[in-house]
Amino acid sequence: MSLVNDMLRDLETRRAAPAEREQLGSLYAVDEAAAARRERHGRMRRGLLVAAALVVAAVGLFLLSERLQPAAQPPVVSAPVVPALIEEVVPPPEVVATTRLLDVLPQNDGRRFVLQLLLDRSVSYQRIDTTGSVSFRLNDVQFTGEARTGRIEKAGQTLSWRVEPQDGDVNVLIIGFGDQLNVTDRLESIGDRSQLWLDVSLGSIAEADPQTLSLPVAELPDMDEELPDWVTREVEPAEMLNEPARAKPSPEPKAMLRAAVAAEPVAPSAKANLAIGAHQPDPLAQARSALDRGDHLAAIQQLQALHQAQPDNPEISRWMARAYLSAGDTAALLKWLPAQLQARPFDAELRELLARGQLQLGDQDSAIATLQQNAPPLQRHTAYHALLAALYQQVNDWSASAATYRQLIAVQPGQGVWQLGLAIALEQLDQPAQAGRHYRLALQGQGLDESARRFASERAGSLGGTQ
Repeated sequence: MSLVNDMLRDLETRRAAPAEREQLGSLYAVDEAAAARRERHGRMRRGLLVAAALVVAAVGLFLLSERLQPAAQPPVVSAPVVPALIEEVVPPPEVVATTRLLDVLPQNDGRRFVLQLLLDRSVSYQRIDTTGSVSFRLNDVQFTGEARTGRIEKAGQTLSWRVEPQDGDVNVLIIGFGDQLNVTDRLESIGDRSQLWLDVSLGSIAEADPQTLSLPVAELPDMDEELPDWVTREVEPAEMLNEPARAKPSPEPKAMLRAAVAAEPVAPSAKANLAIGAHQPDPLAQARSALDRGDHLAAIQQLQALHQAQPDNPEISRWMARAYLSAGDTAALLKWLPAQLQARPFDAELRELLARGQLQLGDQDSAIATLQQNAPPLQRHTAYHALLAALYQQVNDWSASAATYRQLIAVQPGQGVWQLGLAIALEQLDQPAQAGRHYRLALQGQGLDESARRFASERAGSLGGTQ
């Protein structure tokens, strides 16, 4: 190739004649440098192809050797992932709703004191009875504000009550009347809310238990304590005549009945001997004691046996209805009580108990219809008509509520709760001046707690009105 190139370059240099050029006319000079580069590039490509083939072969051999080796243990992962997975499947803690005590409404009509506790849902509670006091512990109930207290004086004796929060619960304490303290409790459900009724009898000993005075002398109750000397010893007629002003010790509440028996007139020619024997409580008293302890099942069983033996005894029927209400057995109450009420249609207490059972089911219309039928005289059964007036307000029958409260106030104008009920009804009837006047009268009356007084004061100041 270089020889041809030299010949061609020589022709160019000598400027050879055309005849000489014709011999090499079909030949051209070749670029030898470019040819050398192309040859080097070809060698490099061949080398690269061989190297690539070797790499591919090596990789294939490596993979084949890995497959032929036994399975190795998986490497240990330093960052654990199991806790993260557990956190994803664990549900969030359930939030338990707390029951709230909405309001405390005391009511006193002279014959009995009722403490009404309004709650936003049902609640469980424990009752603790001691001598002269009864306490109720409402579990997991929230109560905001200051403690509510009250005091009532009746026949020289004092009854005090207190409602206060304690360690996430609410404690209700009722103290007074010694061993004559008789408190009944019942829990009612009205729609999605509940109310706890605490009922205290304010009557005298004879009113609280009329059968007590008819007991013979040999069956005086509660022989645990020693009787005073002036009751147990033999009384000479001469001593009664000669020492009329002799000082005697003040009898305890338990000894009041014994003093009444011992103080009966004695003939001058005879001696008064007091014989004391063992006393066996009657079955009705045992059932009432079980109900006071909160043993509703035992009380109901005892009362059912008594009712079967004495179906015409109205007192047994009333206590049996109270036991059903206290136990919350509304179905049994509504199945049994209407027949009893048909036999005694004018028994106001049975009729009120039936209405309260209907209220436990949230049937306010049926409760109103029950109370309206054969209603007793308002002057003798003010608590009965006060319940009816409050029910009228719950169904927004403001006219009937106002009319009933007016009749109640005419009998006892000093009842602040009734004045407050009338004021609320009048305000709903668009009589602001009269409503403001009765709000002020409610503040002057009795039976209102602090929250009710604040409400009455605010409404009286907003509405105005004259005395």
